[in-house]
Amino acid sequence: MSAKNCKKCEVFIRTLRMLCENLIIGIILLEIRFAYNEYIKRGYYMSLIDSFLQRYAKEYDFYNELAHQVAMICETIIQRSGIRAIVTYRAKKPDSLKEKLIKRNAAKKYQNIEQLYKDIVDLSGVRIAIYFPGDREEIGKLIESEFNTERVKRFPNSEQKLNQEDPFKRRFTGYDAVHYRVRIREEKLEENNKRFAHAQAEIQIASALMHAWAEVEHDLAYKPQIGRLSEEEFKILDELNGLVLSGETALERLQKAFKQRIASIEQQFNNHYELAALIREKIDSSLLKDYFMGRVDILLKFLQKVGMDNPQRICPYLHSLDNIRSARGCKTIVDYFVDLILNHKPDYYNQYVEAKYESSYNNPYVSIRKQIMLNKENKHLSFFIGRWIALEKTIKMIQHEKDKQVEAKADVKQRESLVCVIRRDISADELLLEDIKYLEETRNRIVYSADIPDNVQLKNSAESIPVVLNKIREQVPDELKAIIDEIALFRI
Repeated sequence: MSAKNCKKCEVFIRTLRMLCENLIIGIILLEIRFAYNEYIKRGYYMSLIDSFLQRYAKEYDFYNELAHQVAMICETIIQRSGIRAIVTYRAKKPDSLKEKLIKRNAAKKYQNIEQLYKDIVDLSGVRIAIYFPGDREEIGKLIESEFNTERVKRFPNSEQKLNQEDPFKRRFTGYDAVHYRVRIREEKLEENNKRFAHAQAEIQIASALMHAWAEVEHDLAYKPQIGRLSEEEFKILDELNGLVLSGETALERLQKAFKQRIASIEQQFNNHYELAALIREKIDSSLLKDYFMGRVDILLKFLQKVGMDNPQRICPYLHSLDNIRSARGCKTIVDYFVDLILNHKPDYYNQYVEAKYESSYNNPYVSIRKQIMLNKENKHLSFFIGRWIALEKTIKMIQHEKDKQVEAKADVKQRESLVCVIRRDISADELLLEDIKYLEETRNRIVYSADIPDNVQLKNSAESIPVVLNKIREQVPDELKAIIDEIALFRI
């Protein structure tokens, strides 16, 4: 090779070496820059999460009290309806929350603190562990009626399956529950608790067995302290899930056997759960899809006061509950039950009112002290009830006298509006009908509503009843006037 060619070759090699060195340096610089950007980004997200946790730590007591408020409401409405369940609550602990946020940030890429608050929906959590799985839908209806419900999430679902990290295919369905994202209705809260209406809580409903399994699975599979679970451990968890599902089937059979046993006994009810079980056993099951059960605790206290607190005494009324669909004004099955009894025995109004307001001290929205003040002995209420009994008995007596073909056994009848009875059997006088309508609205508010009318309405209503009775007296034959005089003399 000539000297000239050797020199060209050396130049080419030096140039190639320089290009390679520059390329390597460029690659290294890109890698450094990428690593730096990732560091900055991760540092930003970590500082964002830390800022959120610092803020949440200051607000922890608020979220814990919110969970407590929601839990009290849930426990009250469930207990009143005669459903057995264990209600617990918690605010999410900051240390466990940090782990969750770091994992979720990998996919979510949080940009601000508001996104974190929006994404973590269970800062305040309430867990309802029901004894019997068959009660889940009824409790769900109670929750949706009591709270502002923003979302309902049912498990198992397709999203849950996508997020599962099991190294094998499950044999069983896994977590079976319903989650509700709710807010407390502001109008139901006292002034000093209005702040809770603006925050969200999550309510989880599942059987007690399912909650226990889910707790074990969550702590072992999703919060492992030492490494990932083995395939054998996942299989054991799946096997336990199958046992839980079998256990729920057994609980459903147990609930059915319990209802059947209660229906056959003759002794007094031990508690309102037994009364509720008997009602659910006797009525058409479709009624619970259209109507709430209502305050079974009040119903039992009422039955105890009038000596009807056993299955045999209330059997005639139980067989008539399916007629609630044709009734007006009754929002719950208990309302209709009470109306059937009061329609047959108007003298029981006082005992029902006593039972209702003795049972009202477990209002979760109002302090105990204030409830006692609101529900202390009300002379105006007693005054109205006494005169209302006279009015209702008078009208029913006139109705009975005009319809001599009523059989003696036809005691359990659906309550008919007194306005309808007056118009059909006594008078079409519009002024009289308006007076009766006003009085009946006062009566219905006492029987059906959670709040009694104010003292002015009670006083005015009670004082107008003698006037109404006189108007009725003027409209009936002489032989019926004596009936009105006898009742009025006794009651007014």
